Amino acid sequence: MYRCIVIDDEALARERITHYLSQSPLCEVVAQASNYASAKQLILEQQPDICFLDIQIIGGSGVELAKELKNCVSCHWVFTTAYSEHALTAFELDATDYLLKPFEDSRLAQVIAKIHKANKPVLSAPTSPTSPSAPRVRRQLPVKSVGSVTFINTQDIMWVKGSANYVELYCEGKMHLHRETLAALEQTLDPKQFIRVHRSAIVNIEYVHSLNSELGRFSLLQLDNGEEVKIGQSYKAQLLSALGVDAE
Repeated sequence: MYRCIVIDDEALARERITHYLSQSPLCEVVAQASNYASAKQLILEQQPDICFLDIQIIGGSGVELAKELKNCVSCHWVFTTAYSEHALTAFELDATDYLLKPFEDSRLAQVIAKIHKANKPVLSAPTSPTSPSAPRVRRQLPVKSVGSVTFINTQDIMWVKGSANYVELYCEGKMHLHRETLAALEQTLDPKQFIRVHRSAIVNIEYVHSLNSELGRFSLLQLDNGEEVKIGQSYKAQLLSALGVDAE
């Protein structure tokens, strides 16, 4: 179940979204807010999976709030607003969706379905002589740059960050930009070594140094080189299992 926070300075708008989400078996509304300060506090305390956020809220901007908290909270930002001119900025913040008021309940349904599809594990079909073979686990990646190709051993990759149609490969002391989506790359990395920990991050568990907590909940991975990677709520159970750590 996705833990949701609804932020809007209009009570009727909050009630409408909350009413819809309360009818969904996939969602639970854990908090509501109308102003910047209380919204910030609630988001940090609750660590929601989805945040429905208006652009104009009391005491500040929803865009600025998302910008301030994007590295502190792993959640889907869904903007609900009457102003279309902020859409580009919102998606630069990796917003999951941007709903223009007035919107139908069907748009809310699309958002939930989109998030659920992105977080739902893909079940492998039974293999048969006529089934396509599974993707081959790659041991090297050809990283192209101007006038050259560098071959990166996947075992040397500490973690991977997704960025649109590119991934950032973080190795010891260096980052390589590689043209491939995070989802496509994940399918060809060794699943015993690499694990998705966030919708935009994969880590090599051999380089995990420690698990750190914020507000009493595991939310950060620290790697051997000191870098920190955010843990997404929907990926936490699988990660803890892979690391042999009891769930909180």
